Amino acid sequence: MTALQVAKTQFANLATDRIPHILSLLGPALLLPWPAGCKGGQRKWKHLQLTDMDELSYRSKLERAGNIGVALGQLSNGLVTIDLDHESYVDAFLAVNPLLSNTLRTTAQRGCNIWLRCAADYPRSCQLRNPTGDEIGEWRADGNQTIVAGTHPEGVPYRFVIEKPAITIDYREIVWPDVILPPSATESKRVRGVIEKEVVSVGGGLQKQAFFTVDLIAQVAPTDYHQNNTSLFKLARLVKSYENALGRTATQLERQFVFDRWCLMARQFWRHSRDDYYAEFLEAYGYARMGLDEDPIELAVSRAKAAPLPQVRGFTDERIRLLVAMCHEMQEITAANPFYLPTRKLSEILGAHYTQVARWLRALEALRIIHLAPGEVRRRGGNRSPRYHYCAARQNLLETTATSHGELARLLPNGQQHVPDGPCTTFLAITTKTPTHKEKNGQ
Repeated sequence: MTALQVAKTQFANLATDRIPHILSLLGPALLLPWPAGCKGGQRKWKHLQLTDMDELSYRSKLERAGNIGVALGQLSNGLVTIDLDHESYVDAFLAVNPLLSNTLRTTAQRGCNIWLRCAADYPRSCQLRNPTGDEIGEWRADGNQTIVAGTHPEGVPYRFVIEKPAITIDYREIVWPDVILPPSATESKRVRGVIEKEVVSVGGGLQKQAFFTVDLIAQVAPTDYHQNNTSLFKLARLVKSYENALGRTATQLERQFVFDRWCLMARQFWRHSRDDYYAEFLEAYGYARMGLDEDPIELAVSRAKAAPLPQVRGFTDERIRLLVAMCHEMQEITAANPFYLPTRKLSEILGAHYTQVARWLRALEALRIIHLAPGEVRRRGGNRSPRYHYCAARQNLLETTATSHGELARLLPNGQQHVPDGPCTTFLAITTKTPTHKEKNGQ
């Protein structure tokens, strides 16, 4: 076999293998044959269907074609591309959509096309613009096509930047950075059950939420396994920040939208199903009392000062009573999660030296008003404050200390005259003990 025959054979094999390889990356897609160096032509193609790909004569045309285009939108089961003209916009887009860093990406002369498949509703094809109105690319969907292989009119070959299968995603999971205005949301031709008002809400209010919190979502997302519970509580607080900014309660669609954004960054560390985590997120949202951008210490101080301060047996300093009230509020704010009590911050609030505040905290531990969270150890001279739990069962005893010692002793079993040194569960048993037969009958 001559060298010319070998070259022709290799070219034929390459052409034969090219189409299966492209389809392995795109999934179900209607491919379009074009001459090399051409982005399209006068030949009509919008009448074609995905089933035409099964025709041997059509596949033969594709194998001989210089350029391969891809019909987008409905014709290819929701396959779309995000065509960005400049690398700076590509970097900005992928920074807030890390999952899409691993989807198919192609390029030729400049910028790139990011390929993905939308699982449900998506906007119609349109130009993409920056906030000043300049055209920076295209959202390509129904009625559009994108060249995936061949030669650019400038003579540059189309090539893969990321040679991985196109990811399937819900359009609402896409975050548009503030340097790229999102496509105008519209009712999909394939989904008639979504009213225009709801879709506009996705493109408007939810996008505002994404712009306002995109960095925070990345910060609260887990970075390893066993962090999802804490991460979801922070995400719930993030929604509270959004509500504070807008002055209204987040809608169900908005809560789901934010959760879906979190999923993109957290999915790699999941150990349960998406529905399990969504249920946990909604539960955390019900517990959350403050926004992620709010200082829990300052909020606890504000709440503590707004209510009568508890009496603390053996102490008369009002600052200690305020500290106890703050601990109670911190437990409420963190929805029973462990909370930090930074002594230097407390020293500014209480007007006492931080060493004195540290001594007060140890005293509250001795009184079983607070206790170290599981796994926490106090280290002398350490630069990290430990986490605490407030003993809620202790509240009944605190409230009685304004009365006589005899009345306090009445709450203790067997005439005990001293506050026990056992764990908080001892107090819980005292205040919730089962009544005797005589007590039930009022004797």
